[in-house]
Amino acid sequence: MLILKTMDDVQVGVLYETRMRRDFPPSELKSLSAILKMKHMGVYNVLGAYQTDGTLAAYALLYHPTGGRFALLDYLAVEPAFRHAGVGSMLLAQLRAHCADAADVLLIECERPKAAPNEMQARDRIRFYTQAGARLTNVRIWLFDVEYSILVLPCSERVPELDWAETMLTLYRQMLPKAMFEQNVRLIRS
Repeated sequence: MLILKTMDDVQVGVLYETRMRRDFPPSELKSLSAILKMKHMGVYNVLGAYQTDGTLAAYALLYHPTGGRFALLDYLAVEPAFRHAGVGSMLLAQLRAHCADAADVLLIECERPKAAPNEMQARDRIRFYTQAGARLTNVRIWLFDVEYSILVLPCSERVPELDWAETMLTLYRQMLPKAMFEQNVRLIRS
């Protein structure tokens, strides 16, 4: 069993420096100041998934825009000692329940396998989310030099019929300064 807890600013700083820098390439990592700014605005949540003895087993960062019935799973990682033991699946199930009152879906970015440095790892990541109930959309986004496929994971029984491409662009417009958005976000048309 995992216990989800919202992290305070000090815990977020430690998480960022000791784990996020290890778990994510620099091209995919927001700055700590950007994460804390969104957290203070009330649109970003940093959650630790702890074992009953208090050991951090995994973590997730969620962006939930005000008034939106969806949230973006911005980061999710499992501590190396707990990988391949079902912890990621447990965390995802708890995140769905955690978000169900405020969001109908979690939007997930996954590197597109054919464009990823490690195609097999990218395929495994997508398989992990689809096995948890996510649906791969036809939306592809170029974001900070990385090509992503977008998945939709229901958090409730009500899944809205939205234009997922436009929804993602709206999220990025809200998260990023205008110049940064214009330089680094591009919808890829099939």
